[in-house]
Amino acid sequence: MQKFKTAMKTMGPAKLEVPSPKDFLKKHSKEKTLPPKKKFDRHEPKKPPVPLRTEHPVMGIQSEKNFINTNAANVIMGVAKKPKPVYVDKRTGDKHDLETSGLVPKYINKKDYGVTPEYICKRNEEVKKAQEEYDNYIQENLRKAAMKRLSDEEREAVLQILDNWPGYDLNLFTYPQHYYGDLEYVLIPHGIIVDRIERLAKDIMKDIGYCDIMVLCVLKGGYKFCADLVEHLKSISRNSDRFVSMKVDFIRLKSYRNDQSMDEMQIIGGEDLSTLAGKNVLIVEDVVGTGRTMKALLSSIEKYKPNMIKVASLLVKRTPRSDGFRPDYAGFEIPNLFVVGYALDYNEYFRDLNHICVINEHGKEKYRV
Repeated sequence: MQKFKTAMKTMGPAKLEVPSPKDFLKKHSKEKTLPPKKKFDRHEPKKPPVPLRTEHPVMGIQSEKNFINTNAANVIMGVAKKPKPVYVDKRTGDKHDLETSGLVPKYINKKDYGVTPEYICKRNEEVKKAQEEYDNYIQENLRKAAMKRLSDEEREAVLQILDNWPGYDLNLFTYPQHYYGDLEYVLIPHGIIVDRIERLAKDIMKDIGYCDIMVLCVLKGGYKFCADLVEHLKSISRNSDRFVSMKVDFIRLKSYRNDQSMDEMQIIGGEDLSTLAGKNVLIVEDVVGTGRTMKALLSSIEKYKPNMIKVASLLVKRTPRSDGFRPDYAGFEIPNLFVVGYALDYNEYFRDLNHICVINEHGKEKYRV
């Protein structure tokens, strides 16, 4: 029975082989040992003996070399040693080596300092190549989807503002606060006006050519249109190979009272129209309505026999009272509405408005004279 218990027992230490004490590390066994001492050999050659204190050097040796001149020449012709950078302790005045002080970064002394790593150069080339492919793709799509050039008839149709055009909401634009409640809507925003005037300037220079121009501005509503138009004409002249002289004169026509066009035209101010004889005249007007005002002005100018007369008007109204007169250069064709802004006034008001807007009934009553 005891025999079986001994064979089946699971408690107590396992029957393992105990290591021998001879295999343990001994004290100082890992310390480095000195090499074995050499044995003394009497036949080994000896080093020269050290001179004694009583011995004297060999005297009388002469040399033709001039050591003074040689040393001076070496100093003059030699490359000066670069001074070793140091820093000074302010409190004690002691000087210390700057390189080992930790005040200067050591990475700037590396050979590859400031050199772009190769992997970054490779990545930049890949980005540049991808950008070029994208730009070529965009240019190709733009060429495919390029708009065709409009004919004169199509361009005039685009510039005609229809009678049922609702206009732009006033809340989309900024305008003087003292006109709040006096306007119906924005008919033509200021940005579109400026772009259209630039196009008119190009058409005028193309038709008139590089000839001197006498600009006759009709005040007061046309002064802003005239100023922007003349500025674009000057810009085209500056960028061309020939200078075009432009002189500006002013004339004022009174043809509106409140919001109604008068039958008679009143000419106010202006220089002697006889100075227009033999010149290329460009009349700049703000609005052409019935056309009678402009016809009367043209008949007055034609008496003095100018070389050429052209009329540029920012707006042309579609009105049943029109006699069919069309200016040579027109910005926009608008419905039969009384518009203000961009120097167009209602009894001298609304000239400080940048956009061309439609005045409402409240504004008409407010500024009626």
